[in-house]
Amino acid sequence: MTSTIIAGFLTYTLITALTPGPNNILALSSVNQYGFRRSLRVLAGMCVGFLIIMLLCAVFTFTLISILPSVTGWLTWAGAAYILWLAWRIANSQPSSSSNDEKPLSFWVSFWLQFANVKIILYGITALSTFVLPYTREVHDVIAVSLLLAFIGCFGNLIWALAGHLFQSIFQRHGRVVNLTLAALLVYCAIRMFI
Repeated sequence: MTSTIIAGFLTYTLITALTPGPNNILALSSVNQYGFRRSLRVLAGMCVGFLIIMLLCAVFTFTLISILPSVTGWLTWAGAAYILWLAWRIANSQPSSSSNDEKPLSFWVSFWLQFANVKIILYGITALSTFVLPYTREVHDVIAVSLLLAFIGCFGNLIWALAGHLFQSIFQRHGRVVNLTLAALLVYCAIRMFI
């Protein structure tokens, strides 16, 4: 992989992991309402589920490209389209706010929520099909990147959890500027996929 591809991969994964999404909002909301300690099971369930989803994305994407190598180009275009769609959604989104639940979710509820979280499924498939599989088909590389994707995603959840009210107030005050900046970086990332 070239430094351009690695930079694009890191830009895409970090922006996707740190922008508002179901996991980040859930982490923020749970820690805001119940504190970090009481929210540990929610965070643990998200991370374990995230890891399993990334490994399933690796198996799916690797198998698809192994069976139909010609699909690699199409997946790159689909990945770029998804990144541009994500940029558009972020640019047009309103600052986030937390929801009010009576008690924190259990480990298993937050675990199973990952299987319905389209953002992380597309995150895994896009990262693997766009930034990894066109350059290597080594199984250990694909697994290593899947583990890295899970780590980066859980890191994003942890950042939101630890930031708690701080992140919420920043998005409420400067949400539009933050969203436009992140969207511009994603557009740049999508363009760099073809240069």
